[in-house]
Amino acid sequence: MDRQHVKQCMEQVQAYRASGMKAKAWAQANGVPLGTLGSWCAHFQRWQAKLDGGLGAGDSGQPSTARPSGFVAARVAAPCAATSVRIELNAGSTRLELHWPLANTRELAALLCELGR
Repeated sequence: MDRQHVKQCMEQVQAYRASGMKAKAWAQANGVPLGTLGSWCAHFQRWQAKLDGGLGAGDSGQPSTARPSGFVAARVAAPCAATSVRIELNAGSTRLELHWPLANTRELAALLCELGR
């Protein structure tokens, strides 16, 4: 969506919120599908943050100084080349710990099915 369309959607959300009406009644009165209004309301805060200084079309490319909200990207370490699976099962006073080779995962699946019976 371009910036102008986002602003129009946000204006609709502001009009809905200012009306004090139930969402269904406002949507029907204004010819907006209820699901669309719900989507706009859900995106409003993110759109506002983007317009207030987040990166978008025509922005300077400088990072925003606004406090981050919502999704935060996280880096996940690349998986190491594991050669086995460690499984620990506790049933009452019985404890079973397995270190099973990854090359034999079908046999592990069969064992776990049998243990589950």
